[in-house]
Amino acid sequence: MLDADESIDHPTKVTAFRTLRGHSASVQSIAPRASGDMVCSGSWDSRINIWHTKGSDTGANLVSVKKRRKDSEDVDSQSEGEAVSTLVGHTQCVSSVVWPERGTIYSASWDHSIRRWDVETGKDSMNMFCGKVFNCLDVGGESSALIAAGCSDPILRIWDPRKPGTSAPIYQFSSHTSWISACKWHDKSWFHLLSASYDGKVMLWDLRTAWPVTIIDSHKDKVLCADWWKGDSVVSGGVDSKLCISSEVAVQ
Repeated sequence: MLDADESIDHPTKVTAFRTLRGHSASVQSIAPRASGDMVCSGSWDSRINIWHTKGSDTGANLVSVKKRRKDSEDVDSQSEGEAVSTLVGHTQCVSSVVWPERGTIYSASWDHSIRRWDVETGKDSMNMFCGKVFNCLDVGGESSALIAAGCSDPILRIWDPRKPGTSAPIYQFSSHTSWISACKWHDKSWFHLLSASYDGKVMLWDLRTAWPVTIIDSHKDKVLCADWWKGDSVVSGGVDSKLCISSEVAVQ
């Protein structure tokens, strides 16, 4: 637990209490299960690993690293964990993963596909191709069932996987002028989501209109990440080394 009143001249140093090893290339994306007991990770090795996080789930997949002294200072004990399962199917970098339901993981990849995985069986129950490299995805909207994704083009695409027999997006928004790097559904609205782009802008969308309801132009270079913050405010980060927090926008 961190003490917010502690002087910024003496920041608290926090070390990892657990290290999870198993990928053979860079980890590109992570997503926790809502219960907090597990997390999944997508990697440049084309795989998705699933891990236990709680101490009660030690078992055979965790190895204890004893407490030791370094430069006359105590170093906290750690544990190292191995993946409890691996989801195999993508052929290139897994750029984004989300875990919206206990038994379901969604993933997007540079192999031009979005997959829906059954956590228990490790099999994909849906495989959609777009013809573009995927950079990001999120699941939300009506009944938390719509898939939003950004690709290596300026178009924000939205699918409804409940409609069988079609892989065509039900919405396509094309007001950005460069690749889309992030997208995020609003927690409390079926209609609203945001997107961030290499064009330096964050756009807020309402599915009931064809144009962005708000354009946030606070960055001077590519925007790499964005999310909702404290309800209807937006926080974003970019190549310009800045975090920008935008005031509340109208979400109705």
